[in-house]
Amino acid sequence: MKFNQLTKIFGLSLLVVLTACKKYGYEIQDGYPDNSQNVAEGTIDTNMKVIDKSMYGKARVFPGLVDQSEPRVKDVQFTLDLNFTDQTSQNLRISVAPSPQYSTGFYAAPGELIKIVVPAGVDGLTVQIGAHTDDLSGKSTLLRDPVIYNRKQLVSGVNYVRNLYGGHIYILATFAYANPVTFTITGACVSPDFILGQTTDEAWLAKVKASAVPWLELRTKRVIFTIPRDKVLATLNSSEPFTNPTLAMTKWNDVFDLDYNAWMGLSDNAPDIRDRSPQSQWRGVLDIQLSLGYGHSGFPFVGQNDSEWFKSFTSVNNLNTSNGQWGSYHEFGHNCQQPGVWSWSTLGETTNNLFSFKVANRIGANYNILHPAVSSGFPQAITYATTAGTKNFDTDAAINDPFKRMTPFVQIFEKYGYGAMTYLYSQARHADRLNSSDITKHNFVYEKLSDYTQTDLSPFFGAWGILISDAVVAKVAAKYPTLKTAIWTYNPLNKTGGTGTITYSTTVVSVSSTQSGDGTNAALVDGVVSAASYWHSKYSSPTAAETFPISIVLGTGSPIPISIKGVTFAQRQNNSAGYVKDVEIFTSNDNVNYVSVGTTTLPQNTAVYNFNFPGGNVSTKFVKVVIKNGANAVYANLSECNLIKP
Repeated sequence: MKFNQLTKIFGLSLLVVLTACKKYGYEIQDGYPDNSQNVAEGTIDTNMKVIDKSMYGKARVFPGLVDQSEPRVKDVQFTLDLNFTDQTSQNLRISVAPSPQYSTGFYAAPGELIKIVVPAGVDGLTVQIGAHTDDLSGKSTLLRDPVIYNRKQLVSGVNYVRNLYGGHIYILATFAYANPVTFTITGACVSPDFILGQTTDEAWLAKVKASAVPWLELRTKRVIFTIPRDKVLATLNSSEPFTNPTLAMTKWNDVFDLDYNAWMGLSDNAPDIRDRSPQSQWRGVLDIQLSLGYGHSGFPFVGQNDSEWFKSFTSVNNLNTSNGQWGSYHEFGHNCQQPGVWSWSTLGETTNNLFSFKVANRIGANYNILHPAVSSGFPQAITYATTAGTKNFDTDAAINDPFKRMTPFVQIFEKYGYGAMTYLYSQARHADRLNSSDITKHNFVYEKLSDYTQTDLSPFFGAWGILISDAVVAKVAAKYPTLKTAIWTYNPLNKTGGTGTITYSTTVVSVSSTQSGDGTNAALVDGVVSAASYWHSKYSSPTAAETFPISIVLGTGSPIPISIKGVTFAQRQNNSAGYVKDVEIFTSNDNVNYVSVGTTTLPQNTAVYNFNFPGGNVSTKFVKVVIKNGANAVYANLSECNLIKP
């Protein structure tokens, strides 16, 4: 009886459910509605014999066709080491970092189907056909189609892909595999690549001559260049035949090992990932047309497909002298800039070029041949730095040039060592936060370079008009002695100058009361204590503002705050009637907001009196002496009122 009752309940429940579904008109067999009425008729392109020639005309122009006589491989295996550390631009705090893109050594002919077999259990891979990834969309006059590369996600098993323009075949990895991965490929051509440490010059040259593949790669551990085969062949009848890729690419590998990675403080096995060098190679390609300029940074960096860029990749003479290398080092330098921490807004075309000087310094190259604007700009920049007055490095027309703005950085490297850049880069990677304003980036560079040199470099930054915050100056001044040598006069081009002692002449900024024709304001700071050298306040019908208290504002002569010990006084030597008595002294960095640093009473005699600030030396730009009273109720006079500098 109980069983029958349960059966009835179950049956009733089922009826309710079925009725409910019926009510809304749903009749779904697998729980997923499909109202598209589409019929699954898709097919996968697997016919290796079919060549899509629809873009042959454009592929012939660029990047070029592959003759049918060139062998296509069948079921050939290749192995890639995909065990990498995904070093990102965020970790390194640089503009661009190379991504894990692996050369296979194969080239796809235009429109031909490529078959790639991926072993079981291997995921997260993408195949890319084409090295020329510059997107020309929006360009008004096109020399080639805007997009001539393609990518397709790979799955375990058999994959098919074709590119109507052809190109080198790459494997892009999302994550690492501890063990090497072996692939099988069919339908591709072998690219006549040079691989440093694996290919001999003779064997490579023979491959290039025999190949019909239009492009090839020069590969090292650190960098890969994609160049046209016809340009290699053209050099064989020139004054500098490219027959020694081993030497050229060894030098390129050294450039990235020593002048980029190591100079930025990066190494392969650094325990902290932030200090680990990029695990993938940098890439440079030549293209018939660029999305921007004659060359531009990025991954890959792109240069115009002409003889100048080709020589910068391949010429041993260029690499030995740095002559003709500015463009390549310039673009790779853009990738390595740290704009989020210290390379401020007006240094966009400046700090990327510092790598050229690092290379030149290592190989003993003449800085004058690096770029014509270096030899003209550096002397003009030094003139700017040595000129007195108020300056602004970021806005003044006299320094508004990327080559001129390189000068202070190269001066620091030359005077204190190129390790200054290594320290700056390392500190930037480990900084607690990014810097969002130019002034905080100024401060960062000033503080870190002062740390590196163990010297307060505020006079150097002041000479260049690089504005820095007073609070940061005070912090640095408390740790290190102030720079004593005028290194901003050093000329890196001829290795002269920069040895003179820094001297700042005190200036009289303002005096609230002066008697015309009787003494001068300049006498207060001329260093002469005599009856003939004096200042006198106004005594002929003075206004209330021209009597006590009388203010004398002195400038340190420095564009940035410097350490001041006190004030030296001397009463007028032949008129005791105007002796000064009680004074109060204030300091300021802006000549607006002043802070009292002490009071004193001057001796009523002609002896020189030195008043040292009771709280010790003060970092300041302005000192105001307020004369409260004197021997006379209306006027006062002094022979000297000058600053005491440590």
